[in-house]
Amino acid sequence: MSEQVRDGWFLRAAGRVGDLGSPFYEEEHQRDVWNEASAVGFQLLLWLLPAAAVVSVWVGGAPAVPYALLMFVVPGAASWVVLGYARAHGVLGADVRGVKPLRGRVVAWLVLGAAFCAGVVRAQGSAGGFTGGMAQGFVVGAVLAVVVLVVTSLVGRRRARRLSAGARSS
Repeated sequence: MSEQVRDGWFLRAAGRVGDLGSPFYEEEHQRDVWNEASAVGFQLLLWLLPAAAVVSVWVGGAPAVPYALLMFVVPGAASWVVLGYARAHGVLGADVRGVKPLRGRVVAWLVLGAAFCAGVVRAQGSAGGFTGGMAQGFVVGAVLAVVVLVVTSLVGRRRARRLSAGARSS
C-alpha cells in the first residue's frame, strides 16, 4: 500500500497546502529553522488575532462583533488543524516528557476570552432579535466550553495518574 493512500485525505491535503514536497525541505537545518520560524509566527497569530478581536468589540461596538468573532475563532480552527496533523503522525504534545501545560498562557487566554465575551455583551446591549440572542448564546457557549475543558483536563490527569500508578505497580 502506498504511503499516500495510507496517510488519507487529511495528510495529503495538508502536504499540498504546506507544499511539503518542495525541495526546500530536503536540507535538514533549513527545514528545522523554517519549522521553528513557522511556530513563532503561529504563536504570534494565536495571540494577536484574539487580542485584536477584543479591541475591535470594545472599540467598534455591535457592527464589529461578526468580524471580531471570526478573528477569535480562526486561530482555534488553525490550532485544531495543527493538533490533528501532529496526531495523524503519532505525535501528541501532552505525551512529550518535560512538557507541562503553560498555565500562565492558559490564564492569559481565558482573560482574553472573558474580555471578548464581556465586549460582545456590552456591544449588543439589550439588542433583541438575532444579534442579542447571538451575544447571549455566545457567552453561555463560551462558559460551557471552559467548563468542559476544565472537566476533561481533570479527568485526563486523573486517568494518566491512574495509568502511571498501575504501570509502576506491575
